[in-house]
Amino acid sequence: MKELLHLFVPNNCVSCNAALGLSVEIVCRRCQASFDSLATPAMADQLVRSILERHHDLRPGPVELSALYRFHRNDALQNVIHAMKYQGVYRAASWFGYQLAVRFGEQLGAAGIDVIVPVPLHALKTVERTYNQSTFIARALGRELGLQVMPGFLKRTRYTASQTGLSAAERHRNVEGAFSVQSGYIPSHVLLVDDVLTTGSTVTEAMRTLMSAGVRHVSLAIVAVAATG
Repeated sequence: MKELLHLFVPNNCVSCNAALGLSVEIVCRRCQASFDSLATPAMADQLVRSILERHHDLRPGPVELSALYRFHRNDALQNVIHAMKYQGVYRAASWFGYQLAVRFGEQLGAAGIDVIVPVPLHALKTVERTYNQSTFIARALGRELGLQVMPGFLKRTRYTASQTGLSAAERHRNVEGAFSVQSGYIPSHVLLVDDVLTTGSTVTEAMRTLMSAGVRHVSLAIVAVAATG
């Protein structure tokens, strides 16, 4: 069946368009090799933690802070992220979720996480982009870890402009008060999932909203951290 499908739907690298044949990958080996990978969980944790502390004076405590890559302007990874966010390439979101599970499954599985919550888009922005990429990342990660995903737990109550091109202070003001918790059930430990972390304004506001609602611990799973973060 897969071979027959391939005759009609060619499988090409999302970044460079190279033919992938019958591979289940969505990115060719050459492009994957160019990704600036965060080699260890400790390195990822340290990088994310430093951004949250530097820009927001947020010290998350003993939780898991996971990220797969650094991304740089105009590199192969940014091509894949842009295809995922703006071109509706949802396969990329699912692929990134699987990669997070492969890299951090042991740590996240042992962290006592109750549910996975994707960072939400506003309803209007979901219509503009056709889907929320963070939800697809979260679902793929949840399948691999055997954890419940709750896309509706956190809601974006205010439409916000794109964070692209904004300063750290502008990013903070742009998302301040933009989230609310939409459930009577308050888990103790949430794994918050998003695609990209730059200055951390969005995830910081989401984390603070969750903790204000009674969530005790918020871990993070991020696909990529901007090299300028």
